[in-house]
Amino acid sequence: MGAAELRVLSKDPYNAEPPSLVELTKHAITPLRLAYARNHSDIKDLNSGSGEYTIKVDGELDEMEEIRITFKDLQDSFPRKEVVAALVCAGNRRAKMAERTGQKVQGINWSEGTISNVSWTGAPLRHVLIRAGVPEDSESHKGLHVCFASNVAPCEQDSWYGGSIPLEKAMSESGDVLLAYEMNGEPLTPDHGFPLRVVVPGYGGMRWVKWVDQITISRKESTNFYQQQDYRVLPTCVTNKDVADSQDWWSRVPAMQQLGCNSVVANTKRLPSVCPDEMTVEVSGYAYSHCPISRVEISADGGETWKETKITYQEGQWSWALWEGEIDVDLDGERGVEVLPAEQCKNGRRKLKATVLSRAIDSAGNVQDTECLWNLRGVGYCGAGEGTVTVEV
Repeated sequence: MGAAELRVLSKDPYNAEPPSLVELTKHAITPLRLAYARNHSDIKDLNSGSGEYTIKVDGELDEMEEIRITFKDLQDSFPRKEVVAALVCAGNRRAKMAERTGQKVQGINWSEGTISNVSWTGAPLRHVLIRAGVPEDSESHKGLHVCFASNVAPCEQDSWYGGSIPLEKAMSESGDVLLAYEMNGEPLTPDHGFPLRVVVPGYGGMRWVKWVDQITISRKESTNFYQQQDYRVLPTCVTNKDVADSQDWWSRVPAMQQLGCNSVVANTKRLPSVCPDEMTVEVSGYAYSHCPISRVEISADGGETWKETKITYQEGQWSWALWEGEIDVDLDGERGVEVLPAEQCKNGRRKLKATVLSRAIDSAGNVQDTECLWNLRGVGYCGAGEGTVTVEV
């Protein structure tokens, strides 16, 4: 089902990520062969029935009437809009959380490649909801939710997959929420939701429902398991599922929605240096948030001082930012440099490991944390990006 370039973490359901961040970040727009795959169910190939594929739209507002829109009608009767937006798994960097905190987390052991920056094309959800009778007055949207459902295949923890977002986001002209049928100029593939998936720029991928076939306006969030009992950042005192369930923590913390401010070091490279107790490191990576990235900074002294990098790519409001920079490392410094054990050294020389950190700052002024607390599900990890270089001196 997936591209051969992906590293498969589970086959049933199929979940896979690109194995190389260096290769991933070579591309401003992620090619399909490197787009990660996240599924809670079998992948359904609906190509043969796409002509009859229908979405039901209903809701609790008095002004609304239930309507059904065919896939063809969606393509032919609604504006066609293209949006570049980063799709990010809530569990991105889960393995890094476990490594940095020294605590086990529940879920697929994702590395730092569950992100895809894609050009999405589809019908604006706002126009679909207006056709169903949702008023354009923003005051009437407050406190309401748009619930997405896919009844195509049973999931691991529920008989269907669903999620919801605030109606205000869906109805915002600048929110750019789509019912997408193309990625990078080509029809969606089955593992990415053909014929239709929801695209919610600035929000976590768990709300980008694939194979969507029902949209409901509700006064409550989606009742689906993956909205109610998953994808929530539980406090550190919740150390197992029994505690979460018995103390009803799922209802005591909010469901994840907007992306946090985050950056990742994709590559480090030592540059030639004439000074034996110093070295210069070339660093590159990616960053994202729920709004544009203003700058990315790097540190070679454990976060005591920071140096601004150059953003080499960012497109519109919702894409990732690619960045690169250089930083000098003091090999005799007290922070950011570790002397490796003697058995790893050769010819009596010292072997050192230098760590370079990254942090992002977004246009809303949010600054990525250097540390990030552990949580049971390992979601939303946003500790500083981290890359290392080893050297013998």
